[in-house]
Formats: sequence, structure tokens, C-alpha cells
Amino acid sequence: MTREGSVTRRLRDENALAVLHHVWDLPDGADGVTGSDLMAATGLSRATVHDVCGELIARGWLRELENGRSAEGYVKGRPARRYAFDALAGVVVGVDAGQHRVAARVSDLRGRALADVAVEVDHDPGRTPVADRIADVERVVEETWERAGRPRVLGVAVGVPAPVGPSGATEFSGNPYWEFVNPDLAGALTRRTGWRVLADNDANLAALAEGWQGSGRGVRHQVTLLAGERIGAGVVEDGRLLRGARGGVGEMRYLDLVEGVGSPDGLGKVLRELVRAAGGTGAAEDVVAAAAAGEESAGALLDVAAERLTRVVVTLVSLFDPDRVVVAGGVAGAPGLVERVQAGLPRFLDPPRPPVVASTLGRDVVVLGALRRALDEVRADALALSPGRG
Repeated sequence: MTREGSVTRRLRDENALAVLHHVWDLPDGADGVTGSDLMAATGLSRATVHDVCGELIARGWLRELENGRSAEGYVKGRPARRYAFDALAGVVVGVDAGQHRVAARVSDLRGRALADVAVEVDHDPGRTPVADRIADVERVVEETWERAGRPRVLGVAVGVPAPVGPSGATEFSGNPYWEFVNPDLAGALTRRTGWRVLADNDANLAALAEGWQGSGRGVRHQVTLLAGERIGAGVVEDGRLLRGARGGVGEMRYLDLVEGVGSPDGLGKVLRELVRAAGGTGAAEDVVAAAAAGEESAGALLDVAAERLTRVVVTLVSLFDPDRVVVAGGVAGAPGLVERVQAGLPRFLDPPRPPVVASTLGRDVVVLGALRRALDEVRADALALSPGRG
């Protein structure tokens, strides 16, 4: 292709993406857009708009709606052509590949759920073969896809409890846990399905979910603390997710050195160990339920866990100076937990102190973040993924 042809193609692609993204972002239920609407939104000429829309229809992204005048029996004058985004032109898949739970969701291209599957697993780095972990993740993803009706998959994102570098691999060596939970899951899924799959850190995905549908919406500077089995943080600075050179931003190995914390263990694990140390049995959820019911011993255990979490929050606020801290995952929504943390901040931090809030997204937070990441990737590379081809 000549230099002039390359420039022309690039401009055409930019115009196509401008039109596509505008129509894609229309609210659900919108009755399409006219060429005049698109001219006003993009600054393109009428001829260019209709030319681009024709190309996007051929590629499978848009569809032309029946003209409103014709539908109502009124055909006088030249009818305006109307275009709509085809949210079912393809689907994306979000996966939470946790150590104790693997969940997947298939959604259309506006993020509306089409199928969900979640299974409890017991993936132990010391005794579970890596091949079994990979097989469990593949099985959940494929079952979810089957339940959705085997649609065309345009992108998949998998959340793992490990740092993920630009290559999709965990680039830090010498950590058996990280090597176990992220044994190139993206590559394994790609080889099995042929789909475009990427891996990302689960706390980073949780931060994306909170900014999309949760307590981080409209917050330019926020930290999402994923505190279920292990603690990790997704850090958003001026609306942009921070990652670092090798995906290490938000990893909490330094907590080994923090007085009163001592490890990156999450609330679920900490509460189980506190119960065991007190001579009891039960899960973290049992402690939360008992504390909510007013049981003093359970409330005392929650106080200990909240003190530990407070110190974790203090370190993150000191490092990143966010406008808000969102606590997500596991027992993050335990009644009184974030209130205990918020009340403890004045002992360590000068005002103004950011509010600490509980996520409202529950156990789906990583899956939702994975869907958001997959949707973002599809949008960015939409013209290469044209669902009408192949």
C-alpha cells in the first residue's frame, strides 16, 4: 500500500471507530441514530457517515432499522436512515480464576449477562496438579459458553490472584503461589478454544468493576482493596489504572514488614485462623453472621480483623492519596467492618481522610471487571475483530 493509501485507510478507520463507539455508547432501548445525529456527534459529512455505516453493517457491527415513517404508514418525503448497534454481534467472557472459586460470565457487547457459572474448588499449590487447575478453569468457561448458546466469542479476560505483566505472564520468579495460580491460563485457553484471551490481576479487575458499576464510579483517584483470601489492591490514579513495569503495583508483599499486619492474608483467611486459635470451627461468613446477631465473641474477632485491615488501608492511603478506598471481596460487606476501619483512621492519618466504603458488587466483582477489560479490548480493536467476517 502506498503512503497516501495508508493515510487514507487510517483516516477511514478513525472515522469508522468514531461512529461505532458513538452508536455503541447509546443507552439501552435507544431507537437508533440518524445520519444527522452522527454528523452532529462526530463532525463528519453526511456522505462519510453513510459510507462508514454501510461498511460497519457489512462488518457486522451495525444494523439498519426499519424507517419510522414506513412503519407508521407515512412515506411522504425522503425518509431518514436509522442505524443501531448490534449488541449480539458477538460476546465477551469474564473469568475469576480464584484459588477456591472459579466463576465465568458471558455477556453481550453492552455488558448484559447471558450466562453464569461458578464452582467451588480447592486449588492448593502444594498438592493440586497445575493441569487440574487449568482443566477446572477451562471446564467452567466452556460450560458458561454452552449455556449462552455457543455464541461467537470476541474476547476473554481472566482474573488471577497474581501480578500479571504486559506479556500476560507473571514475570516475578521465586513465588510458588503466583506460579501456581497463573500457569499461563490465557495461553491454555487460547490453545483450547482459539479465542483471544488475556490475563490480568484480580484486584486490578476489581478496580475496573468498581469504576464501571460500583462504588468507584466517577471517582478519579480510588483504591479498590480486594481482601478475600489474600489482599491485593487495584490503584486508579486520575482515572487510569496503575500497573507498573511488570504488573506489580498493588501487590502486598510489603505487608510482611508492617507491624500489626504481618502478611498479605485476606479477611477470610484471617477470620478462619482467629476462630481456630480460639478453639472453634467455622468459616469467615459464620463469624460475620454471629457478629451481626450481636454475639460478643464474634464481634471481638471482627474487631481484630478490622484493626488489621485499618493498618492495610493506612499504608495504601499514605502511598497513593486516593479520594476513596473501596473494600471488596469475601466478607468485605460484613456489617460494621468498614465503619470500624473508618473510625480507626484518625489514629494514623491527618485529615482530610478518604472515605472507606464496602463494595456493593459482592462475589461478582472480579468477573465484572474481567468483562469490562474484555469489552475495552474489543472496542479498541473492533475493526480487526469484525464479527461479520469468517
